[in-house]
Amino acid sequence: MKKHLFLTGPAGCGKSEAIRRVLGSALQGAGGIVTENERDEKGALLRCSLLPAAAAAGVEGFEALPYLDLSGQPPRHDNEVFRTDGVRLLQEAAWYPFSVLDALGGFELLIPQYRQALADFLSSEQPLVGVLLNRKEAEAMCRRLGLSERVEMNIDQLWKALKADPDTIIADLSGLTRHRTLRLLEQWAEEYAR
Repeated sequence: MKKHLFLTGPAGCGKSEAIRRVLGSALQGAGGIVTENERDEKGALLRCSLLPAAAAAGVEGFEALPYLDLSGQPPRHDNEVFRTDGVRLLQEAAWYPFSVLDALGGFELLIPQYRQALADFLSSEQPLVGVLLNRKEAEAMCRRLGLSERVEMNIDQLWKALKADPDTIIADLSGLTRHRTLRLLEQWAEEYAR
């Protein structure tokens, strides 16, 4: 089994939920980053925050680090969260037996410090499971935030690099491939997260 497994698919198809369900309590020992999303009563995304991966297993004591607020006009984003805490969490992930990156592939790719820390992390031997944002949705969100075309270029570069990496699998969690993708996730967890 390859060391890096990324789930992708449309928003709301269950990528993060699948990782959390399959890994279960093993997440307590994971390095990396998870995203906490706040939604309104209709399911529309309001806010996003970063947390250490262990928070996804219910480990308490972590402060959510808000980086995106879509509740008002214009929408706001905080690059500093990725420049500082995001970089720190990626660097610290090397000390854990495996890591989670949930999610990857949005406006954070504009931040040079984060991009470099991510490149270093992805080139390591660290087993990793994560969520790779759907390209079209990530690009649409960046346009909504009024960000430049450089984000789209960076998203394309990330996808190209991950597809070319012999240690990486990108699995689509939509349509007919859902069962196969979940089985891949279970196989990855059996090898790297137990």
